[in-house]
Amino acid sequence: MSDAHAFLPIGRLAAVLSVAMVLGACGGGGGDEAAASSGATPPDATGGPDGTLLALDASTSCGLPDFRASLLQLINAARASARTCGSTAMPAVGAVAWDDRLFSAAARHSREMAQNNVFSHTGLNGSSPAQRIAAEGYAASWSGENIAAGYTSAADVMNGWLASAGHCSNLMRAEYQDVAVSCVYQAGSSYGQYWTLVLARPQ
Repeated sequence: MSDAHAFLPIGRLAAVLSVAMVLGACGGGGGDEAAASSGATPPDATGGPDGTLLALDASTSCGLPDFRASLLQLINAARASARTCGSTAMPAVGAVAWDDRLFSAAARHSREMAQNNVFSHTGLNGSSPAQRIAAEGYAASWSGENIAAGYTSAADVMNGWLASAGHCSNLMRAEYQDVAVSCVYQAGSSYGQYWTLVLARPQ
């Protein structure tokens, strides 16, 4: 991704949309970068070698209280109201459900960004968001990812995403059914808190 990442006063944001269809791949819209992906997992994928999922705990939620419930409430409240994302009118859409496989994908990516002081949708092994989701055992027909850094609360990061056209559009897509968010804190890193939000729809 280029320097098209959007800087806001208290953090950094980036969004990507991937659409993997059964009979072919297509992509477009949805963020600062759009990508088509088959969802195939590279040989050195980031998924757990023993098939276990990362757990939601203090290390994968920046120690924030009621992390899952707070993020799910904020996301579904945003989706329940029609809004304008940039210049695009987005209708109200249905609620999404938390998925532990998506959480594991989000947590691994946030942890990797935090520990290596990087900010990118591309994993250190070259993985895409769709590949990281597949590595956790989620076969997606639609997937998208918002990332952010430097935000210290769930409300602040959601406000940042909703104020940015691409991130807002990603959050408001009717195709999505499942969601998860992770935040990992790393002392001494450029931004401190590294956030990953993953949205998807199963095949």
